[in-house]
Amino acid sequence: MKDYLNYTGDLRKLSKKDLEWLFIKLLNYQMRYRKNLGISPNMSFGLEIEFSHVKLKDVAATFTQDANLPFWCVHEDKSCEELIDGEVLGGEVSTDIMHDLPLDWDKLSKAIALLKKLKAKTNHQTGLHVHVGSQIFKEDIENVCRFVKIWCVFEHVIFKFGYGNTRFPRPNILFFAQPIATATKLKCKYDANYFKKIRVPQALNYDKKWAVNFSNYQALCQEEEPNNTIEIRCANGTLNKSLIQNTVNFYLKLMEYVVSPNYDEDLINHLFNQLKLKDLDEYSKLYIDDALLLADLIFNNPKDKINFLKQYVKKDEIVFIR
Repeated sequence: MKDYLNYTGDLRKLSKKDLEWLFIKLLNYQMRYRKNLGISPNMSFGLEIEFSHVKLKDVAATFTQDANLPFWCVHEDKSCEELIDGEVLGGEVSTDIMHDLPLDWDKLSKAIALLKKLKAKTNHQTGLHVHVGSQIFKEDIENVCRFVKIWCVFEHVIFKFGYGNTRFPRPNILFFAQPIATATKLKCKYDANYFKKIRVPQALNYDKKWAVNFSNYQALCQEEEPNNTIEIRCANGTLNKSLIQNTVNFYLKLMEYVVSPNYDEDLINHLFNQLKLKDLDEYSKLYIDDALLLADLIFNNPKDKINFLKQYVKKDEIVFIR
């Protein structure tokens, strides 16, 4: 058996026996929280961490008093809160602008510890939203279109990965994070030049009802600009800091791949054109071949690949290699 944690080749080219052993080993593998992810410090992101089971005012008071989190905000979120005896339970923590730096990951760790100390939890209503600074796509609308295409191609894998430790999405996901693949393919069906006509990201017409929200993407830019972001909304809520970090890592590495010299435009265009659409229920199934291909495309180190597969394949799932 190969040392898969240090295996630098393409996972999809491993033998059937090696792949089966890899997934057996993954059963007992534990992701570790990292000091940094190897992402350019010029890239920025922010998180919206939804929580439940605790009074909103108590969380707000605790975060306000914490000097380590001066620009983090706690506020209402109708999608995950409930009113009990006149008190609002649940809400959302919004982070400051973050970068792949030990200081910022330490802040996230402290914030999660505060929420857990207050007995905050997540439930079937909570989500995790990630905002990524739009400077990642520079001033090139083609990068945005490339991202939409690769998202559509692998959306069934991306959604299941985002479900965290569970196999299924939150029940209200279609109200707040609809898949975009079907809608995008339909637009292309009726206009073969659809992507060629896109001039600004907002013209994609995906807002807060969709898995990827471009309504905050005000302008193409080279430099970091507050509130100029791409929002990814499909992940289930979690207070597991390693899962949160791994989810951020996946989104950012996916976007990095889109703008890198390694981006395989011919392959992605071919896969997009040949894409067979799936219902949301089918997103909960395992697509190992697609997951391995995605990991090989976007990650350049074995730890990222293994962490991705660990989160994609759920604890109670058995992998059979064809």
